[in-house]
Amino acid sequence: MDEFTKIIRENYDPLEKKGKIFIYGIEERVNSSIDFIRNKYKHYDEFKIAIDYIEYFHSDTVKADLKSLSKLGFYPATETQMELDYSIKHALIGSYKASFSDLRRALELSIVFVYLSSEIVERKKAIDWIMSRSDTPHFSNVLDELIKQKRYKDIDKNCNWKSNLQNLYWKLSNFSHNKGKLKGYRELNNPNFFVGGAGSVPSIKYETLELFCDFYIETVKEIVAIQALYNPIILVGIPSDKKFGLEEPMSGFFNEKQAKLVNKLIPSKYKAYFDQLIENDEEIKSIVEYFNSLPDLTEDDLKE
Repeated sequence: MDEFTKIIRENYDPLEKKGKIFIYGIEERVNSSIDFIRNKYKHYDEFKIAIDYIEYFHSDTVKADLKSLSKLGFYPATETQMELDYSIKHALIGSYKASFSDLRRALELSIVFVYLSSEIVERKKAIDWIMSRSDTPHFSNVLDELIKQKRYKDIDKNCNWKSNLQNLYWKLSNFSHNKGKLKGYRELNNPNFFVGGAGSVPSIKYETLELFCDFYIETVKEIVAIQALYNPIILVGIPSDKKFGLEEPMSGFFNEKQAKLVNKLIPSKYKAYFDQLIENDEEIKSIVEYFNSLPDLTEDDLKE
């Protein structure tokens, strides 16, 4: 008797049977999903770059000055990383609705982070949210407040930034809110077998997996743009090897190689805006000027 038949025939209670049905074939589901993404998904290279950025660099975009860290710390950025991490894990096993919800929360967290870290929000309000004493600000309301500020106002005027983010957020929300049967489990997974007391047998649907990958890339790109508006020096990078060697600044700065990755992930619809931002932004100019004024490390410095 094979494992699946045993699950069906054994007298498990519904809770145990659901658990056994869910993990049945899970390794095969993961392996087939990975194989599809690596070998058949047409945007795999872009997908990999997005994963690498979130995995290795995203939390380093957070400004590490005392004022910033005392207000929010690294929590929103690290939680965003976890949401995006779990979005992939859920997608690989065929839990697509969960994966789209993870993407939605990652986007929401990114916007809430830059809003609560801004000068227009008092520290107490940010701390109350961090400590779960106040509700998460509404996504559209936060955007309305942000576009009153210089960079956000400019990019919205030139690139319809607010509308772009709202449209992506609503598209992702359609899966959470079940906008009709096309956003439900049956259409997203195409389950072809149902077990009494255990519900549907999990399955992989490559069309949905491809859709998830597209949304993952789009979400990460929008998050990169959000972080670049919040901390634009990551677009340029600093000569950290020449100035600091292995003792780089704690966070909030990228080296030139990392900055190139940021620019690769900026959505094409925002490229012209960010190109002029790099040229004209006073914050970028002042930071670049400061680091260029520092002496380069000498050979003796590197030996110490």
